[in-house]
Amino acid sequence: MPTTIKKYKAAAVTAEPGWFDLEASVQKTIHWINEAGKAGCKLVAFPEVWIPGYPYWMWKINYQESLPFLKSYRQNSLPSDSDEMRRIRAAARENAIYVSMGYSEIDLASLHLAQVLISPTGDIINHRRKIRPTHVERLIFGDGSGDTFESVVDTDIGRVGQLWKTHVRKPFLKAYACALGEQVHVAAWPIYPDKTTLHYPDPYTNVSDANSDIVTPAYAIETGTYVLAPFQRISVEGVRKNTPTHIQEPESPDCYNGHTRIYGPDGTLLAKPDKDFEGLVMVDIDLDEAHLPKALADFGGHYMRQDLIRLLVDTRRKELVTHADVNGSLGVYSTQDRVGLSQPLNAPTPEPGSIKKAAIPAQSLSVDELKHPQKKAVQSNGY
Repeated sequence: MPTTIKKYKAAAVTAEPGWFDLEASVQKTIHWINEAGKAGCKLVAFPEVWIPGYPYWMWKINYQESLPFLKSYRQNSLPSDSDEMRRIRAAARENAIYVSMGYSEIDLASLHLAQVLISPTGDIINHRRKIRPTHVERLIFGDGSGDTFESVVDTDIGRVGQLWKTHVRKPFLKAYACALGEQVHVAAWPIYPDKTTLHYPDPYTNVSDANSDIVTPAYAIETGTYVLAPFQRISVEGVRKNTPTHIQEPESPDCYNGHTRIYGPDGTLLAKPDKDFEGLVMVDIDLDEAHLPKALADFGGHYMRQDLIRLLVDTRRKELVTHADVNGSLGVYSTQDRVGLSQPLNAPTPEPGSIKKAAIPAQSLSVDELKHPQKKAVQSNGY
């Protein structure tokens, strides 16, 4: 699809998810899609595993303590072929907006760290699964397959790419995105503590400061892309929900908040919310601003030597059971087909106003308001 819209507004969601509650998570998702639509955004980006929240408790408790959390987390994960997903797709269509959303996808008996890119018509134009969950995430989530690996999609607002968390650091994945001519990138981060929690020998790369202020702008510089980096937030109540009941004094949520960033294609910081801000962090994108950074160093084009260095990418799905026909030809399988995401969204049928039923006060920050806090709107107590 050719790019026809070069200048537009985009938003990164910095908000608290609906911990262990699928319905609350869906309502929050629709709410922020509606708010982005009202603000005139063409793209809204949600954090990693926004539904039903990133399971950060897995980094902090032992196996026995984790079991009640794990069961509830699985029960509230999002099936791709579900009414909940269709409601989210309908919200994207109603607001004529691209939606990048991370979620815990339950498929048969397995969970996957998934992302979708939903078009303004409500179609799924990319469905991704994390190819290798990070560290203890592998206790909860399975690996993605080859056909859920693609990261960049051609749209009328540019070539939009998506990655998660520490995959933003992976050189091969950046090289692949560069080769596909990525222009706008969603670096979806989960909830992350800041450096005040750091204790040796835990590495500095395992706190938010390194990832929001070093890793993310490095991605922008190396790829010459706009980078929206939404992070989750958490409240005192959210901490309680993610803490075993025998712990009498749960930790403060302050270290987990305020890490969302947006960077320009030369690595310039364009937007950074206050620590207590919850809402949409917005930016005005102009794709032509990437011309000069890419003229200096296009690592997927004129500044690379493909005759010397090449990357092999295998995007086939390998099935546990593969069927052969009478001629011995093996079947070709699609994850997106199997989980129902390739089906078009049906014609709108909800009662008037049902999509926008989550009427929650919101706030949004423009780049100008972020640079000049005195212009910031009065904060609400919404989600």
